[in-house]
Formats: sequence, structure tokens, C-alpha cells
Amino acid sequence: MELFDTALRIDAPGPSGLPIVNNLKLLRDSARFLLGKVGPFEQPVVPVTAGNGSVVVVRGREGVKQVFTDNVAFHRADGLFDLPPGRPWSGMFDAVITANGAEHTRRRKLLMPAVHRTAMTHYEAVFADTFERSRFAAPGSAAHADPFDLKQECLRISKANLMRCLLGLDDADGLSAFADQIVTLGADAADPRVLLFKRDLPWSPYGRWLRRVAGAYDRLADLIAQRRATDPRPDALSILCHAVDEDGDRLTTEEIAGELHGFFAAGFETTAMTMSLALITLLGSPDPDATPPDPAGAEDLEAALKESQRLLPAVPITLPRRVTTTVEIAGSPPVPKGALLFMAPLLEHRNPAVYPSPQVFRPHRWQPGEPAPKQYEFIPFGLGPRRCLGAEFADRQVRTTLSLMLERGLPGLVASRVDYGMVNGVTAGPQRPVPVRVHGPKWTVLTGSVTEVWKPA
Repeated sequence: MELFDTALRIDAPGPSGLPIVNNLKLLRDSARFLLGKVGPFEQPVVPVTAGNGSVVVVRGREGVKQVFTDNVAFHRADGLFDLPPGRPWSGMFDAVITANGAEHTRRRKLLMPAVHRTAMTHYEAVFADTFERSRFAAPGSAAHADPFDLKQECLRISKANLMRCLLGLDDADGLSAFADQIVTLGADAADPRVLLFKRDLPWSPYGRWLRRVAGAYDRLADLIAQRRATDPRPDALSILCHAVDEDGDRLTTEEIAGELHGFFAAGFETTAMTMSLALITLLGSPDPDATPPDPAGAEDLEAALKESQRLLPAVPITLPRRVTTTVEIAGSPPVPKGALLFMAPLLEHRNPAVYPSPQVFRPHRWQPGEPAPKQYEFIPFGLGPRRCLGAEFADRQVRTTLSLMLERGLPGLVASRVDYGMVNGVTAGPQRPVPVRVHGPKWTVLTGSVTEVWKPA
């Protein structure tokens, strides 16, 4: 299917401009486009270009609920990640997060052992050990006295946890660089040179991208073959290789490769950026008169983390869905069949009717006794049958790491500038290095683009 059908129409106001230009801007710089262009429009469905139905953004609880619960009218999108059929690697972008209908149910069932509580217990021990190897862990060591980049250290922690929990491997034989390669495949798919000119030629950007996909698949297939030939182990790859349902069904090599790619693409940078942004909200504020939060207890840490996910979501926009039939959403004008549809946690989490003073970092809004958001009003991981299968893995990883960091003492920000924006694909986070020092100042007044979304009280 054509990715953007710019001939589609919808009788609704939206940003001005050319449809193809606005559509690409949304894909390439989602946070800025959502805040600057889509945010001022508050109706249930906002076309990315006024009157054009090729790409739309759903707003408000009722619309979000309708999209999350109707898996017939709103399919995980085709067109964005389509690969040529008939190759061993043709399913590298097929996973539970992109599957629909019975195939989604089947895959989710076969993946459940990898996120079962017994697996989580093993993962949690790995998270703690990875932290002990990090630069956050030894504030008294001379090796940790110099400033280091908070963002890069969180990326290293997240990558190590995925390598160890997902593949059962420490960094060896270039696998760390291989993990980086897997992660960038999805982001590069949204490059306009790849997205709009799909010609499989040796010199074309699309052809070069396909060769990278094929190379990543071959490496994953080798790892899968090794795990199938050995006794079960506690890593997710081994669990998936040996998982069989009550009917004797199991995941194929091609399906496991797609799921592994999905886990890396959805779980590496998003987790690292969630961790980075949570730390930044604990270490600084754009308000020079603000009182530093004191997340000394588990309840306070929980509130601070949720508020960070609300104010500065690591995933400001969802993966797209394709509208399979002309449909009204929460009383909107009809959304045409074929439209590409997104939801935006960055906008939903800033609804002043749900979150008073939404641009202010207020962890106490999550404390017991405070009005809680309703279902479908807080969506960092999605909800219902479409809730991210790795949500608990990411959640436990961030909480375990931050809890241990609090026990050792938080670092201090060395520089004050923090720029929040898109860093890769649908992931947002600090766009510049964020230098910290383990014995640095414990409270910093922030500058940079983070102040565009985070305001003083």
C-alpha cells in the first residue's frame, strides 16, 4: 500500500502547508511538530494538514480509547516497514507490535514466557549487576571523578541489559555494535530517501538499507540456531526458541528474528531515554525557586518517575495505524479509509482538564489521595491488548537502576543546557550530551529547549 494517499480528504481544521511536507515533518521531528502545529487544535481528530486525510492525529480520551480497543478498524500500519516478499528476512519488521487480529493473539501468547514473573526475577538480578558495572555505582572511585554523559551512560546500561537478558550475552565479538545496527534499522526506514524511493538497486539508499536488514537477519538467525541446539537458559532468546503452546505451535526462526528486532527497536533507546529524562527531572528544573523533589522512598520515586513520563515522554507519538474503513472517531468528521493514524502521549499528557498546570513537574499529583487520571489518559506504554509487551521489563529496569542510584547518591549536573527532542525514530530524549559528576551540585537551573515543554510553577 502507498504510505501517504494525499488524495484523501477530511472535513476538519489542521495546520496549513503541503500534505507530503507536513507528513514527513511529523515523522522526522514528531515532538516539535506535535507541540507547535498539532497542539493548538483540540478536536478529536486533527489532520496533519488542514482538510487532508492522509495522516491524522487522534486527541482526547474517547478517541484514544476507541483506537486502542478497535483492532478491526485500526490496523498496525502497512507501508512504513514493508519489505520485499519471499526473502528469509522479509519478516524482520513483523512482530507482535505490528501484527493484527489472530496473528497478534498467537504471537502474544507465544511471547508470554519471556516476560513471565520467573523470567523477570532473573532480569531484575541482571539489572542490579549491570548497575554495579556502571559509572553511577562507585562515587568514591577516582575513575568516576571526571564528568561523564548521563545520556550515554543510560544507553550503555540499557544496551547491556538487553544484551544480557534478551540474548544471554555480554558484549563480545562485536555484538554491541551489532545491537546498535539493529536499533537503527527502524529509524532509517523513515528516512525520506528510503521511505519514498523504494528501488532495490545496489547504489540506492533503499537498496543499501535492505542489505543491512539482510545482514542483521543472518546474524540473528545464527544466534537462534545456536540457542535451539542448546539446553534452555534464562535469557529471552532461549525461552523463545524453546516455547511451545498447548497445540504444539512454536515461533519460526523468521518470527523470532522479527521479535528480537522488535524488542531491540522498542526497548533499547526508549528505556534509556526514560531513565535519562527521569534523572534530569530529579537533578534540575527551569524554576530557580523550585524545591528539589525528595524521592527517598519507593512511593516518592514512583511518583517522580510517572511525572517524568508524563511531562517528558520518551515516546511522544505512537506507532502508526492504518484506517481500514471510513470511521467516525469520538464524533469526528469521517476519517477516510487508508488514512495513517497516530496518537500522541506528548499531547494527551498535557491536557489541563486532566493534569492541572500540565507544563509543571509536580510529582505529588501521583501521590495517594490525589485525583488520578482515568484509563486512556496516561499512555506511556499503551493499554489493553496493545499494551507494550515489554512494559514491565522496561519499568523494572528503570526502577531498579534509579533505586540503586538513590541508595548510592544521585550525581549532579555539570552543565545546565538540556535539549528535549527526537533522537531516533519515535524516541525522544536529550539531544545533546548531559554531563554529570557523581559529586557534582545536587540542583541545577536548566536552560535549552527543555524549557519549551517544562515551565516554572
